[in-house]
Amino acid sequence: MAQLIKPGAEVQLEHFVFPLNMRSGMPAFGAIECSIHIAMFCQYMVKLGIRSACANVGSVSSKRIDFQSGYERAIPAVIAALSGCNSIHLFGAIFGERTFHPVQAILDDDVSGMIGRFLEGAEINEETLALDLIDEVGPIPGYYLDKAHTRKWWKKEHFMPKVADHLSLPEWAQNEKKSAIDYARQRMEEILATHKPMPLTPKQEEDVERILEEARQYYQKKELISEEEMVKYRKSMKSSGYPYQ
Repeated sequence: MAQLIKPGAEVQLEHFVFPLNMRSGMPAFGAIECSIHIAMFCQYMVKLGIRSACANVGSVSSKRIDFQSGYERAIPAVIAALSGCNSIHLFGAIFGERTFHPVQAILDDDVSGMIGRFLEGAEINEETLALDLIDEVGPIPGYYLDKAHTRKWWKKEHFMPKVADHLSLPEWAQNEKKSAIDYARQRMEEILATHKPMPLTPKQEEDVERILEEARQYYQKKELISEEEMVKYRKSMKSSGYPYQ
């Protein structure tokens, strides 16, 4: 490797290894053994002095946005981050990256935000310890919510997920008992309604559609999409909400 890399060159090595599911013969996306390998890979890169190690943790075995999808991506992402990885592929992927969905990407944004906050750690100094303030407030019934120090530091210290359910039980029951997936779908709809991206040119639209059609035919030929599923899929393409509904 050393003979192939020029001195001073920027190098990024990517981990993309998945153990085999011995029952199905499919790669075991999201398996904990994959996380062990990611940790070994990232730590070895650190020892070699390679500053940019990349890990793919968004490839999960789950076929839908569910609890399995959550733990199969969150646990490897945490392990990769703690092992020194500085580039983590996480957002939006479902079932070995065969599918991507914006709702999953929005949920992943909360996952990455929590990991990033953990990596920042706690800032310990005279101001954050606030011993003078503790002496001033004293024991109960003293409280800190009306103090300028609290208002300043909770904004810096507290990560606020965008789509997690943090309501009290009565509030949750009165608010249609929404889950994180419900909130993520709601946020997706808000983004789609308000975001104004630069439109693609007609040529770019044609190229995108051509690539998608090639992919559809490829997966149908490989029998990864049945004829019945393809009929439903092509019907959904005529929906006003395509490709998100």
